[in-house]
Amino acid sequence: MVQVREAVQKAQHYLPDVFPTAEGKEMRLEGVELSDDSRFWTVTFSYAEPGGLLGRIGREYKTVKLRAMDGKFYGARNGLSDSGLM
Repeated sequence: MVQVREAVQKAQHYLPDVFPTAEGKEMRLEGVELSDDSRFWTVTFSYAEPGGLLGRIGREYKTVKLRAMDGKFYGARNGLSDSGLM
């Protein structure tokens, strides 16, 4: 089973492949969660994105889901991870 540190590294590696706008951005780890059945890691990152409300810099959130068994990519989505959304 992939440990948490490796899950974070693998998720960060997959991020620009799935979301090209994330490439070259300074990522901030927002959260890591192992599913209740220990089958999946869900890893959420964010990065600064200009052009928010009134021209302020906002944060863009990206969530990556990996199989805990081997760290293979399982899915990704924009936004934060909430139970049942991924």
